[in-house]
Amino acid sequence: MNIEETEISDLGSVIELVANVSNANILPHLSEQGRATFASKVLPDVETAFDKERFQSLKVTKGNKLIGFGAIRDHEYITHLFVDTNYQGSGLGKLLLEHILALSTAREVRLKSSVNAVTFYKSQGFVATDSETEVNGIRFVPMVWVRI
Repeated sequence: MNIEETEISDLGSVIELVANVSNANILPHLSEQGRATFASKVLPDVETAFDKERFQSLKVTKGNKLIGFGAIRDHEYITHLFVDTNYQGSGLGKLLLEHILALSTAREVRLKSSVNAVTFYKSQGFVATDSETEVNGIRFVPMVWVRI
């Protein structure tokens, strides 16, 4: 397994990974409006994570297959963390998250967790800063991790 910075040539594989994981784990928790919003905004938003001026993004590969992707904006806000469904529960998400947090020097790192990932983030030291919120049909829980 390899964890390294993404390259623009990874964009197609990352979009495919995000779409597959979203279809399996995120979209079933959203309303029809939420699924439409997600498709129109979140998937195209993946491309912004390749802007090296504001984002740092990492990929996890096993052989030639991309199995994980994560991105942090301005060293303080995690915008993406996706692990291939075949590797969820294997510790890969924890490892990827540790690498992303290591890219940050901020005292606090924030994110909006999809409802299905709240337990994972809590197990990694994140705490909810508000209750579950819904915007345009997309449900999430705002969370923060504080550096000790």
